[in-house]
Amino acid sequence: MRVATARPGPNLGGFALLISGAALVALSLALLLTTGGGSSTPAAGPSVADPLTSTNASVSFWETRLHNDPADFTAANRLASAYIQRGRETGDISDYTRAQSAVDASLKSLPGQNYTGYALKAYLENVRHDFATSLTSAQFAATQNTIDEYAPSVIGDDYIALGRYDDAFRTYSSLVQQFPDLSTFSRMAQIYEIRGDLPNAEGAWKNALSLDLGTNPETTAWAHTNYGTFLFNQNRLSDASAQYAEALVAYPGYIHALAGQANVAAATSNYDDSIALYEQVTTRQPLPQYVAALGDVYSVAGQADQATRQYALIAAIEQLYQANGVNVDMQEALFLADHDQNPADAVRQAQAVRLVQPDSIYTADALAWSLYKAGRATEALPYAQAALAQGTRDASLFYHAGLIEKALGNTDAARLDLQTAVTINPHFSPLQAPIAQQALTELGG
Repeated sequence: MRVATARPGPNLGGFALLISGAALVALSLALLLTTGGGSSTPAAGPSVADPLTSTNASVSFWETRLHNDPADFTAANRLASAYIQRGRETGDISDYTRAQSAVDASLKSLPGQNYTGYALKAYLENVRHDFATSLTSAQFAATQNTIDEYAPSVIGDDYIALGRYDDAFRTYSSLVQQFPDLSTFSRMAQIYEIRGDLPNAEGAWKNALSLDLGTNPETTAWAHTNYGTFLFNQNRLSDASAQYAEALVAYPGYIHALAGQANVAAATSNYDDSIALYEQVTTRQPLPQYVAALGDVYSVAGQADQATRQYALIAAIEQLYQANGVNVDMQEALFLADHDQNPADAVRQAQAVRLVQPDSIYTADALAWSLYKAGRATEALPYAQAALAQGTRDASLFYHAGLIEKALGNTDAARLDLQTAVTINPHFSPLQAPIAQQALTELGG
């Protein structure tokens, strides 16, 4: 399972980190808006009936407050939180840029003891995948408030992104002890999953949902969707569908849950249903992971022209992310490698992200996969092995390692890795899972 910037969803090819992340990274940020940060939380949470309308009202209210008094740092912090919430609900990446402007105004007005401003600054740096800077900012914020979970949560999320998994585990364990809630238990679920401890991961998800206060429909939907994705990644399709349905009860029309349903439909070869769902999602929010996923389903459904059209949109969407300061090197590298496009560029981008996240199993995987697709399997193998070092039960990691081992003539290792991949989840990708099965068959598996 891969995680990304505060948007939940299934593992859908190269852009999965933007929703479920170089393994569980920025999605874990999702809950910060409702679980801490003092004045960072908008005054009124969205209503179940029409959450986006309520969020828009909150944005308008705090925009007016800040316009009337540009020195009101509290209004600036609340406006930043409202922009972030709206960005989560709409997928509009430019709302994060607006949030940054509001945070900048807050810190200009009060550059000293401004815990919420610094914590929000750290959050937004994480959203932009500037994890080392985010960690420094979050640690500074935490010195200003030792009894709030917001900044420590960002610290843990940065540790995960940077591959400092033991530090993340200690941070999240401490948070669970101090603040047992939806936010902290969902984070424990993620680190347990990275460690390959699936029973404890599932237990943490159940604890998280049992502690949901139901005050923010989008957060409730986020949690059900991510639990559903956890279940999908273990080939528990019916259980995953049930969680996506629960998410849609909490937040009707929630696009990430609809995308989860589309992924389940594709896994069961219901391509027409999958396409219809993904078209609904991408019409409302053309997020790169869902545009790519729609292209993949078109491809396996035999509609090559439609697939090509979807893939052609990715570059333009990526430029929008870059214009808003989001580093998408790893996501693009995986997309290019998955779709056999410009392997040299995929390697370049994977190397760039590996340089700044040298301990992450997901940057190791991205570089391994890109090198393999560039015909450099010998160089790829150490990175593929590093990607498996935590014991993570992620089918795509074993699939990549298996094809690399196969290319090197390491038949037994290749057979074992590929068999593990299809055992974990034979439906891990509409495009890649059939290749894994064919390769296993060729090896006599």
